[in-house]
Amino acid sequence: MAPQVPIAPSGPPARVGGAVAALVVAVLTLAVPALGLALGLWFFVLVANVPGIVLGIMALRRVPDAVEVEKYIRYTWACNFAYVALSVVFAVPVLVLAALALILGF
Repeated sequence: MAPQVPIAPSGPPARVGGAVAALVVAVLTLAVPALGLALGLWFFVLVANVPGIVLGIMALRRVPDAVEVEKYIRYTWACNFAYVALSVVFAVPVLVLAALALILGF
């Protein structure tokens, strides 16, 4: 008799697509620090979304374990949303200063 092949786990597969999407959005958030550097505002580099990128990579490294992948996907999206909110907080004063500079002719 031939040896039996183990059956694959019955749980759902890890969401690789969701992990890739979260990582892509985290990498796209690097556009904000790049724009800040282009404007000469070096402090925008300090608010780069490094935790989101690292957590997105960790989600992809945990692919066989669906529970761990889901956990890191949630963490990555939380970092992405927090980063967008933080970017808005930083962008408002920069826009006000730019408008003031245009009005005063600097």
